[in-house]
Amino acid sequence: MNQFTPIAVEDRQSLTVSRRARLIYFVPFPELILALCFAAIGALIAAALDLPVSLPSGQSLDFTGMSYGVPLSLIALLGAGLVLAKQTMRLVYYAAAAFAYGVILVTHFNIKLWMSLVNPRLWDGLYWQTDQMVRPLVDLAFGVHHLADSVMPAGEHLYLFAFLAMFAGSIIVHSMQAFIIFRKVIFAAMLVHVLGALAYLVMPAVGPFLYEPGVNALETARQQHMHGGYLALAAGGRGWIASEGSTFLFAAVAAMPSLHVASSAVFLYFAWKHARWLGVAYLPLFVFIVFEAVATRWHYWIDVVAGLALTALAIAITSAVFRRIEAHDPARQPVI
Repeated sequence: MNQFTPIAVEDRQSLTVSRRARLIYFVPFPELILALCFAAIGALIAAALDLPVSLPSGQSLDFTGMSYGVPLSLIALLGAGLVLAKQTMRLVYYAAAAFAYGVILVTHFNIKLWMSLVNPRLWDGLYWQTDQMVRPLVDLAFGVHHLADSVMPAGEHLYLFAFLAMFAGSIIVHSMQAFIIFRKVIFAAMLVHVLGALAYLVMPAVGPFLYEPGVNALETARQQHMHGGYLALAAGGRGWIASEGSTFLFAAVAAMPSLHVASSAVFLYFAWKHARWLGVAYLPLFVFIVFEAVATRWHYWIDVVAGLALTALAIAITSAVFRRIEAHDPARQPVI
């Protein structure tokens, strides 16, 4: 039995059930509807406030030290595996879901870029006060960073690496498990970006690095780059977005809520529930991400709490949306 055997069995079962059940189970209607609705919201905001819409340029990820080759390679590997396994229906789903996810990410980062023009009032002062109320927890986050940095090579890169490892691990492992679980992971991750982008506009903040530097020099350098873009946007407004938005699209800065924490919490939840060994592996990474989000001074502690609340909401919505879809699981359908 190879790793694609569960996929092949599930897809063979789908051929014996009704066409309607197969469509509901395999076609990413919720994912596509979510992407199109979110894109429509972004378009309405842009039209109402006369905001330019930006598409990512080839230099958009340069400040992270990562290229587009990382996500594209992951997609290509999954696609190649499905082609070899002759899983056509899943390949079509992955293509459609990747398109929907791409639409959501582009819309998300445009809204994040527009944040200061949509709602110019910043709440950093209030959030900073809440951090001072729990200052021992902030100092604890610094301590966790120093401990990790002393025992891990290239510790300054671990914040981004830990998140990417959880993302890639969830895509690979859940895609080899029950198809419906994989869909729920993807949909919940999409929802985090949708809800998170809208949450940026409610009580926006730049981040505690405005008040004190973090203890991660690499992330501090990225903050300086992103804050420079934020100040340039504030000075140049819509004209700056029109000329520089594509380059700075992924460098938009926003603290409330923490979507690194929210997204990694999604991955931890589904791994712990459906692949416990993966959840056990994720747990130290998740704990590190929570503390490092504060230690780098990307986030206030209240951003972390808001991110976890966002995760709970995304999972609840996902469960409700997929309850009916799960009823059309080919394994549960009568053979016809």
